[in-house]
Amino acid sequence: MARRVWSSWGRWCSSIPLVLAVASAAYGVSLDEKGDIKLGVRAYTAARVATQNTDQQICYGTGASYKCGTQNAINPNMPEDNQSLRSLTFPVSAAGHLRQNRFYVEAELDHNLQRLLDEGWGPLTLLNELPFKFRKFKYHLTFRGEADGIYDYGPAEYRTAYQYFNPVLVPTFSGHSANIGEARQRLRKLSVHRERLFQAYLETQVEELFIRVGRQILSWGETDVFRLLDNINPLDSSFGGFLVPLDERRVPLDMLLLNYAIGDLGPFWEVFVEAYAAIDDAVGFEPGTPAGSPWALPNLGAPSATLVTFRQTPRRTIEDTRGGVRLNFAAPIPGIQEANFTIAHYYTYLDIPEVQTLVTTAFPLSNVTNGPLGPFMQPNGFQGGFLAIAEQSAPRVQITGASTNFYVPINIARALALSGQPTIRAELAYFAGEPRQSQSQLDPFLFAQGGCRGPYKPGIVSQVQPGSPYLPSGGQLCRGGRRYGDSWNFVLGMDTNQFIRWLNPNQSFFITMQFFYKHLNGAVDRALIPGRRVVPVYEGEVLPVPRYNISNPLVTTPAQPVLIQQPTDQFLNTLVLFTSYLSGQVNPSLTLAYDWSGAFGGDNSATPNGGSLLVQPQLTLSRDPFRFSFSYSLLYARHLKGASGISLLRDRDNVLFQLEYVL
Repeated sequence: MARRVWSSWGRWCSSIPLVLAVASAAYGVSLDEKGDIKLGVRAYTAARVATQNTDQQICYGTGASYKCGTQNAINPNMPEDNQSLRSLTFPVSAAGHLRQNRFYVEAELDHNLQRLLDEGWGPLTLLNELPFKFRKFKYHLTFRGEADGIYDYGPAEYRTAYQYFNPVLVPTFSGHSANIGEARQRLRKLSVHRERLFQAYLETQVEELFIRVGRQILSWGETDVFRLLDNINPLDSSFGGFLVPLDERRVPLDMLLLNYAIGDLGPFWEVFVEAYAAIDDAVGFEPGTPAGSPWALPNLGAPSATLVTFRQTPRRTIEDTRGGVRLNFAAPIPGIQEANFTIAHYYTYLDIPEVQTLVTTAFPLSNVTNGPLGPFMQPNGFQGGFLAIAEQSAPRVQITGASTNFYVPINIARALALSGQPTIRAELAYFAGEPRQSQSQLDPFLFAQGGCRGPYKPGIVSQVQPGSPYLPSGGQLCRGGRRYGDSWNFVLGMDTNQFIRWLNPNQSFFITMQFFYKHLNGAVDRALIPGRRVVPVYEGEVLPVPRYNISNPLVTTPAQPVLIQQPTDQFLNTLVLFTSYLSGQVNPSLTLAYDWSGAFGGDNSATPNGGSLLVQPQLTLSRDPFRFSFSYSLLYARHLKGASGISLLRDRDNVLFQLEYVL
């Protein structure tokens, strides 16, 4: 995700090596006399090759004439006309095509200044005059560079714009074409390469108070692969979704972190309080995965002639600051000796945005971005004449929760025939003020027709003053409105080392498993919306991602979105197994994830007929400093569903070849 390369803290921290280098030249001080400077480098090149075709479903006609496939076009000379349903992953890509050629380098520099501080070197002497003593003083810099070669030498659907000019895949609307040039320019700007000063912070300790200030990553909680309490930093999924390791997707924030060690307190020990505050505009959906990326969400990967998206991020102000506090302690527990506990409360911005749809009160007979003379070029660069606007924003969410971890006593482990002591991990959290969407809230064909009174529910009329980017001449807009909700979230995990002698007589298997549960409080019930349509349309909680785009009697172009259902109760299991052979030179692993959403049906659930499955076997060969990995990612789901999001990449099965260098 492209971000500012230099933040204010980044510029400040990055000046330290220059100052010290100049000083060393003048006074002859060795900066690394006792190993004060540590440099680490990790670099890899990875290629993902598709093992299945991407989804493509284009249908024509209705009733008895309803047929799918471009060969069934009503007018063979103009197969883009009279489409009744369209669902596809854009660009369309075949099995065997390269989906990713990722280049990655990360260099970390740690410089411990404690020796120079103790010796009173240069300007650091002034710190020794303060009434308190610094027990730790160092800075950390991380550079990260990323690139993807498929846009320069990959298959034609990513290297060129030829599919963008195919009106079957990117249809026009009312004589208005999608802005292909802008879409291609944005894709190349965000996805070809990016170089960043990724982290830059200074940390110190005064007595029992630890302080870290600068651009950094902070992780709370006990989960891996998927998150629960660990929602402080945004995630960047533009280079491969959750197929890229979680640590590579976290986006750092400009943050002040304080940690005060209390020690023993009554029956508790190892007690500390940690608090943070972050002033930053980074969110997971800005800039998001650009149109044309091989990892774009279903039906959102192509530039649109009917819909334009505006994104609003938090401001870098005190008012929009995210922050929180947690209390950590260890306590005696009867039967299991002791356990670690964390109680946390914080404010953050989640990765899924709040979405609001805006149209004119004359919808669908008037385009929302038209001026008095028809379509025009807006000051921000997009072409006017769209039927609707999607406004994305990030409401601040409160998360309150607790976590624990403890070892199962050895006598219980032996009674269960386990080789080691399992670690039990658990989290419980309440999310307050999450953005929520329903079909009738986002679909203007349900809330906006008839002067914003809608055939299913009424919309909200608002007056727009002249100068608005939506209606420069002013006027009235119709919107579906905003809605928020709360949810309960829970995870239970277990980690253990277990010998399976017939598979590996010399090394144990590390096994980690997790069970996630989420319940949406006050969810909108799933119910069939009356009306004759190409496919049934249901009310209910949804993701702001189309499952299909269908035609409407008032608009023959597939412009009405049938959105992906979001289950009220969400269940997810994960399992990871790892072992090693030949003294750690051969390392096989297996990752499994099964999302039960939709497996049982029900009034509030996504479409039944099974859940979503991820299977990812991997083999890594290590000979320091090199590692070669081969893995296969199988993603299966009969229908697109919400919840974990596994099904959103169901047509992106691939094999990965990765060569890594670690210093």
